[in-house]
Amino acid sequence: MQEGKRQKQVAALLLQELSDIFQRLGLSMLDGGLVSLTTVKVTPDLLEARVYLSFFQIRDVPAAMKKIEERGWEIKRELA
Repeated sequence: MQEGKRQKQVAALLLQELSDIFQRLGLSMLDGGLVSLTTVKVTPDLLEARVYLSFFQIRDVPAAMKKIEERGWEIKRELA
């Protein structure tokens, strides 16, 4: 199913805000590598969003994901 206009607008806003939050919290540079947010997909009812990340030159991707997940509450607080 194709994304609607509102979904695209919300996804773009979330992508921009989350990118800023990642930079403020120091999550964009982990273990000498780069973490970037590539895409945000939002459900049609706008209740859930999936954030897709890209890792560049990070040796241990699962460890980097764990660091990001551990700081999830900070990310959510900043987003709110």
